[in-house]
This record gives sequence, structure tokens and C-alpha cells, in this order.
Amino acid sequence: MELIGKSIMEIEDMAYSNLIPISEVVHYLEQTIRLCSHHDLYQSGLVVGNMQNIVTGILICLDITEELLDEAIEKNCNFIIANQPLLIDPLHKITPETYAGKCVIKAIRHDLAIYIFGTNLDYLGSGASHRIAKFLELQDTWPIICEKQILYKLTTFVPFQAKKDLIATLSGEGALLNNENVMDHLSDALVKGGSESELFTNWNTRLSLEKVEEIQLTFTFPVVYKEKVIQALLRAHPYRKVSYYLEPIETIVENRGSGVIGTLPVELPAKYFLKYVRTKLNLVNFQFANTHHTNISEKPIKVIAIYAGNGSQLLNNALDKQVDVFITTGLRYEQFLEASGRLLMIDIGYYAVRLGIKKLILALLSKEFNNIVILRCKTITNPIHYIND
Repeated sequence: MELIGKSIMEIEDMAYSNLIPISEVVHYLEQTIRLCSHHDLYQSGLVVGNMQNIVTGILICLDITEELLDEAIEKNCNFIIANQPLLIDPLHKITPETYAGKCVIKAIRHDLAIYIFGTNLDYLGSGASHRIAKFLELQDTWPIICEKQILYKLTTFVPFQAKKDLIATLSGEGALLNNENVMDHLSDALVKGGSESELFTNWNTRLSLEKVEEIQLTFTFPVVYKEKVIQALLRAHPYRKVSYYLEPIETIVENRGSGVIGTLPVELPAKYFLKYVRTKLNLVNFQFANTHHTNISEKPIKVIAIYAGNGSQLLNNALDKQVDVFITTGLRYEQFLEASGRLLMIDIGYYAVRLGIKKLILALLSKEFNNIVILRCKTITNPIHYIND
């Protein structure tokens, strides 16, 4: 970089311009994705640390452990993004006698910030559920539950000659033009830049009504754009008093949502499908629901539902979709009983179901913050081990 001829103050300004506070990274995450769907069990957000600290490095992990914090300290990463909540239960005291207490004390002592990223990124169309579906080579995928998005419908009226500029202005703020209708309309609005004498015959007379040709314009836009779209409307509209109507509408996003349903390239008997899952996902162990009503080994498997998270709340949705298999984690014993004879349920474990999350978060952040060190942790945080005979 060429620094000759620049003052010390200018050089310092250049250096600080590259410094990014934790709050900026958090804002990007929360604006880019849906952190809390109604299927998430835990809230996302900063649980330890100061939002205003400057990021020295980001370490992405699944769980918080003391060994993980040691890795963050060693790699000079003061911002940790974890998928599993650290504080599941309220802390009545912070002492080293508890797992959470030890981690909180250590994080505060070393000025580390911990952010819980409680999502599997399915709503982006490329989440952890999609990763498992890709490993299993599923075809023709669609969500278990399609995303419902709330939009605003904006209707306003504008003189014909001002139509083009207003459409361009609102489109630039994220509003999508739906339709336009030409109509004759009695207008009593003052025109910006005009004098009141143009509309009043004299001070004591009533406001004159002028018959003008207006265009009814209808736009839709996401809820988060409401303020800037309305401000742009008031700024760009030629009338001083702008008439408009706002209506919230709910729409279904067909290709985005929670979980994935897909079909196998070739139908398999259940006994071969179980081996197929174990091999493709490189699993050490997993649980599945046997049934007393059918011969599980010969049950034909073709349509698969996957949810890379706690799928206990989505079981009924999977049953309603009439799939052959539901692959997830967090299923309860009574749910295995409930689904007996209706579908094959496979619980692959909470750690295995999230293995792609670190890579997905890394890819998401790298698009925006290419001047920050962003690493996936090397520490194995899975607390569950299996004994194989």
C-alpha cells in the first residue's frame, strides 16, 4: 500500500477503517438469515462478551468446552460462534463447580465473546438438512414445512407523468411493482413546488377539486423494508399529502423452509437402506424405530424426510407427508412408539446431524468479511462415545 505523503493521522484512519466490531458481524448474521424459526428450541444471540469489542478472529464450533476456549485463545480468536447453547438453564451463580460456570469464567477472563447461532440454515436453501440429503443423493427435494413470509402490500396513486420516477425510486428500495391501473380521480392534494393560490380561488373559498388522470400503483416488499420504502414514497411523490394504503399479506416460499424431503435414485429394502445411511453419513452408531406390525427388513424405502436438528416437533409433519423414513435427532421414546408401523425413524445423534454447520457458517461469513480471520475449530467437542464389540 502506498503511504508516502500521508500524515500519521491519515495512516491511523486507514488502519482503523479495517477494524470491525463484533456488533457488525452479528448484525450481518441476523439480517442475512432467519435465526429463530418456530422450530428452534433455543434463542440465538450473544451470551458472553461485549458487542463493541473489535474482532481479532472468529472461531466457529458446535459446542463450547474449556478445550475449545483454549483453542480460541491460542489462535487469537476473541469471537466464538457456537451452534449449541451454553446456558440452557438459568445460572443462579457462576462458579467453577459447573460446566457452564467454568466456561463463562474463562471466557470473561480472556475477554472472549460467545455467540449462539441456533439455526441449521435450511431457510437459505443450503442448510445442514440439505447437506445430509446431498450425501444420500436424494433427488427432487422440497421442504418439510415451506417458509411463510410476511410481506407488505402498498397501494398509492400518482399522476401519470410522475409514474416512472416513483416506480424507479421504490424499486431501488426493494419494493416490487405488482400492477398499475389508470383511472380518473378527483385530486385535492397540493402539488410539491406549487402555490396554494393554484388550488384556492381566494382565501375564503373551499379547496378546488381538479379532475386528473392518476395511476394506481401496487407494490409488495418485505417487512424489514417498510420504513425506507415509506420514506422513499413520501420523498419521491409529487403530492404534499400522499394517500397510500398498507396491508400485511402472508405468502408461501415454496423452495425454502424447514427440513428436506427427497427421493432415492433407487428404491431400497429397509435393511439395505440402514446400511446405506450408515456408510454415506459415516456413522458410528444410530437409533432407529423397529416395528411389530411389519417386517422392517423388507419395508421398501423411497421417500426420505430429513431435519438436521431436534426433529421432535416435526414428526407429525413428516407423518402427514407420507414419507418412508424420517432422519433427525432428539426424538423421544414415546415418539418411536407413536410412529411404529407408519414410518422408519432414524435418530443419528445431535453431533452427527450438525457436522456441516461449521462449514456453512464459514462460507456465509467469508462472503462479507474477507479481512477477518475466520476458522473452523479443530477441537472435538462431542461428549458421547460408543463401545463397539
